Amino acid sequence: MNMTIEYVRFACADPEQLTAHRARLISLLHERYGADFLGAHLARYEDGSLLDLILWASPEAAARAAEEMPGDPAAGEFFRLIGEVHEMRHAEVLHSTQQ
Repeated sequence: MNMTIEYVRFACADPEQLTAHRARLISLLHERYGADFLGAHLARYEDGSLLDLILWASPEAAARAAEEMPGDPAAGEFFRLIGEVHEMRHAEVLHSTQQ
């Protein structure tokens, strides 16, 4: 299975509120991208910055969502809480395992 990881590291003044709005974002990703959206993980670094790892079925799906979602009014509450984006990248998964 081909897979693409979207990696976004960013600042957020209110991680708890962002997490509350993230449930709506995840629902939107399921609705809009169906089987191309494989999952997501939100984590916090020791310095307080956040990491969003989103798994996509293809680089095309990842690129499409990265272009469409930040300006989507239905996801606006989530994106308004994001501060400075330190890094955003897409990477092809070469090997994966789950236990």
